[in-house]
Amino acid sequence: MHNISASDDFMSINKSDVIIVGGGMVGMATAIGLADCGLSVTVIEKDDIESQLLPEFDGRVSAISLGSERVLDAIGVWQYILPQAEAILDIRVVDNDSHSFVHYNYQDAGNEPMGHMVENRHTRIALAKRASELPNLKILAKTQISNMQRDAYNAELTLSDGSLWHTPLLIAADGRHSKLRKEVGIKTIEHDYKQTAIVCTIEHEIPHQGLAIQRFLPVGPFAALPMQNNRSALVWSENIDLAPALIALNDEEFIQEIHKRLGDHLGKFKIIGKRFAYPLNMILAKRFYDRRFALIGDSAHGIHPIAGQGVNVGFRDVAVLVELISDACKLGQDIGSATLLENYQRRRRFDAMGTGAIMDGLTRLFSNDITPLRVARDLGLDIVNNAPPLKRIFMKQAMGLMGNLPKMMRKA
Repeated sequence: MHNISASDDFMSINKSDVIIVGGGMVGMATAIGLADCGLSVTVIEKDDIESQLLPEFDGRVSAISLGSERVLDAIGVWQYILPQAEAILDIRVVDNDSHSFVHYNYQDAGNEPMGHMVENRHTRIALAKRASELPNLKILAKTQISNMQRDAYNAELTLSDGSLWHTPLLIAADGRHSKLRKEVGIKTIEHDYKQTAIVCTIEHEIPHQGLAIQRFLPVGPFAALPMQNNRSALVWSENIDLAPALIALNDEEFIQEIHKRLGDHLGKFKIIGKRFAYPLNMILAKRFYDRRFALIGDSAHGIHPIAGQGVNVGFRDVAVLVELISDACKLGQDIGSATLLENYQRRRRFDAMGTGAIMDGLTRLFSNDITPLRVARDLGLDIVNNAPPLKRIFMKQAMGLMGNLPKMMRKA
């Protein structure tokens, strides 16, 4: 990985087999996967890469599913993540104060952990380390696109440092509010949940034993997710108008509010580090590609974090796109052709749309206290919990192992 500042000198025209805009987790994983195939890859990132590796940059954690672990392992990244990862051995889904629940145990899914909880910064650190091992992967830090033109053969980019670049394939991984998506003219379907996700880390006296808890409250889901060193990450969905006052509470008051939602099964605990707040919305691009252009990750789809599937949907994008481009390279085909990109959209948009719809449906179903719905969903939880075959289907779905899997996600 070569970090190139805006002051470096460039040739009049720079060429790269693939240019990726956005150096987040999905963008970097795509870059590594393609560079690992022998392609020259350039990542354009508006921020300083090192700043993204600090605890203050992003307090979030991600539930990396088993399927996503296989993707990261295939591109040589998982070996660097695993020492910082906590296995998810049990998942307990509870409806508010109801006695109904669903309990998933890893032994019911083949004795492999259902996934691992990882701080986003540790994933970024691992991606940066792996990227540094690939001489054909360049990162242009603190750089943006100032002008873009595309024709039948190339995307031509003028960057903020004045350099000119040509590539047969431009990939946007620049987030939910993707500037490139808007510039290309791809429309989106959006929904604002009017909720804020409050994210923080607690250290507790009773070990979590690898248990993840998802509790559905009328205002939104509350999750306690296992981390290393007797810590848990809390992801707390709250009404957008009430969230600022909750975040502003002192530690003692904030802990009392957590106890109301979490209970006492972890014993006494304290807040570790900062509290973070993120708006919750859903977004789905109506198309995943255009001429010499593809969307991946949150620039293509952003879903409610109710079941921790957001980044996993993104890693499935990585697996499919890298597979298609790798196969095209082996056959000497155009890696930015409309045929390839249409195939990518066909394989990915339905999954992203379906996962988003399921997460949206669950959010709407559980985020209320209407008696008939409460009775129906509690009955549903009881049915699933007492039907092992049905439970295994839901577990496989959560682990990212359902459907026509790309090569990276298949068991070796």
